[in-house]
Amino acid sequence: MASSAQTSRSKKPLGTYIETRGFRPEIQGLRALAVLLVVMYHVWFGKVSGGVDVFLLVSAFLLSLSSLRKINEHKPLQLVKYWAHVFQRLMPAAGVAIILTLIASLLILPFSRHMGLVEDAKASLLYYQNWHLAFNAVDYYQQDATRKTPFQHFWSLSMQGQIFILWPILFASVALMVRKLRFNLMGSTALVFGTVFVASLTWSVISTNTQQTFAYFDTRARLWEFAAGTLIAMATMLWKAPKALRIIMGWVGVIGLASAGMILPVETGFPGYMALWPILSAALVMLAGNTGSKAGVDSLLSSKPLLWIGESAYGLYLVHWPLLILYTAVANKTQAGWLDGLIIILISVALAWCLHRFIEQPLRGGKDSKARTAPPSTRRAKFEKYRTNNPWARPISTVLACLAAVGGTVTASAYAVQERADARSEYEAMAGSDMFPGALNTDPNAIYREEPIPYTVDQQRIALQGSCSSIYPGFAPNPLLENSDGERDCWAAMYGGDVDAPLTVMVGDSHAHHALPMVSEFAENQGSNLIVMLRPGCRFTIPAESFSVAGPENTPSCKEFNAEALKTIAGLRPDNVVAVSTRSSSASGDEQFVRGLDNVARQVTAAGGNFIALRDNPRFVQNMFTCYEENMLNYSGCGEPLENKLAPTNAAIAGLSGLPNIYHVDLTDSYCPDGFCPAVVGNVVVYMDDNHVSKQFAYTTAPIFRQQLLDQGWSIRESLD
Repeated sequence: MASSAQTSRSKKPLGTYIETRGFRPEIQGLRALAVLLVVMYHVWFGKVSGGVDVFLLVSAFLLSLSSLRKINEHKPLQLVKYWAHVFQRLMPAAGVAIILTLIASLLILPFSRHMGLVEDAKASLLYYQNWHLAFNAVDYYQQDATRKTPFQHFWSLSMQGQIFILWPILFASVALMVRKLRFNLMGSTALVFGTVFVASLTWSVISTNTQQTFAYFDTRARLWEFAAGTLIAMATMLWKAPKALRIIMGWVGVIGLASAGMILPVETGFPGYMALWPILSAALVMLAGNTGSKAGVDSLLSSKPLLWIGESAYGLYLVHWPLLILYTAVANKTQAGWLDGLIIILISVALAWCLHRFIEQPLRGGKDSKARTAPPSTRRAKFEKYRTNNPWARPISTVLACLAAVGGTVTASAYAVQERADARSEYEAMAGSDMFPGALNTDPNAIYREEPIPYTVDQQRIALQGSCSSIYPGFAPNPLLENSDGERDCWAAMYGGDVDAPLTVMVGDSHAHHALPMVSEFAENQGSNLIVMLRPGCRFTIPAESFSVAGPENTPSCKEFNAEALKTIAGLRPDNVVAVSTRSSSASGDEQFVRGLDNVARQVTAAGGNFIALRDNPRFVQNMFTCYEENMLNYSGCGEPLENKLAPTNAAIAGLSGLPNIYHVDLTDSYCPDGFCPAVVGNVVVYMDDNHVSKQFAYTTAPIFRQQLLDQGWSIRESLD
């Protein structure tokens, strides 16, 4: 008897709390309001509303309520079972959205983006899309970062999936503290999740101020929003405000949530302290709860239209973004208007309902789906018995089926894209041939039977992220060159002769980088060793303390790079130094000499070396590669007159006048034949984005680079081979 009494006492709840069990219509309405804000801000305003933050908050709130009740009532958390069931609910609709989005994107978007789309689909399926976007967002060479991927909205779903794995583990630690160490339930929960809240919010504020584009997708900078959901769940179990106060709280919360995107600079300030605005607004609505008053905001949130939208809120979030991105790509618009935006929203709502009705409900195994698919009585008994004896069968089979279907589609797409990329890559080796002459084209009216060499932006970007040895064969890191920032800089050497052979140094930013094909051929013909010292975004000149000029060369890291490069050049005493000598403008023909470069040239020539000044290539407002791909049948309109892109004369000639051993290379006629700067010259695509020259076109300029030096009296030996 004593043992029975003790067992009975041990199974009593740990405490009596204020809680509302069952369906919470006002929470469903809050989800609907949040998704509507997200959709409308995306479609009509091209902004962020803060509604996604509410999704994250609500998901943690509901998970936390369930976990707290189980711990309080001595029920097992059953983590593996929870994970199986939660992904059974999430993955079917997401899988369908991923498959349809990938197929539509491959049909609609330019080929240069296809491999990136496949990677995005894989990242979305495996719930790491937020990290995939975070690391790409800080990549200098990602010139098309503003051209959104149709999978970009999966960043929040990926983060949510990560939390659905992490949060039960944290609650398991709370259960351990309560059951084994006899700690207080609410105190233990507050300790664990309060620590997460404070640490994450602190990191979020710091990270947002220093690297906002990365912090926006950083799970660590968003954990506090989920922790806030847990703390709010605790608050609803411990405290209930007077009815009149709850009515006021509800309306203040809804107004605050609706106004966040209009008032706050969400795109540049989130997820730091500014995200407290939508979080606290939603918290007020959740704490207000069901007031039972017609004056309460819950009467609005519990209305049938919002509840109906709330049922398919997940699907609406899944489909609206790819519809918007693919439509704007087809229509060649940066943003939808009021009418076409309304049509996108209505179609999204219809597709979301279909996802909910025909995918989510049947596969999640809810009561409604059972009723619709109930087998005959004899079969039903067996079916229910099997389900009872095998509770894992349905969720595991559903998850595995989703992984197989989406994974198979992604794998097949990757194979097809790679096959096409390999076929295109065969053209790349033909740069400079009669079929693909590029800058060597002498007949502007020539008709080519093959398409231009379409070197892809993604391939070029990936190549440029690697070391010099991965970009151009023959290059290897040089231990004699000190480099404190090896991940972003490219300090390497290619030896064209013996140790006593002439030495050529190529130094500068990404525009110097893309001139390497012509410079490397020059070094080979010269029988010269070649060293490259490159830093993206850092124009090579003297350290800029001696003059005031706006530009990336005045950043501390760039000043340090230029100072180190000058020191290295002085120590090496190279025979030749090559640097970009002017800076063109994307908006006008206001091309300027790189101020301070004359002092660099003076130091080089005073030591007996030659200074080769390479004039900058044109820059554009539009992405020239994208323009070509989107107008492959008629890309003649992709370009601008020469007078809008470069100055009438090479400004470096005057800037370096009076100095000995100065040689100028001006490839303007190659980039802009007949006074027009097109996207394609000599059947080779010229640019990989809005200002960087493709590697294949740069290869075709190598003979012109060499000939211009010869015309200025340079004596170039033929290749030692």
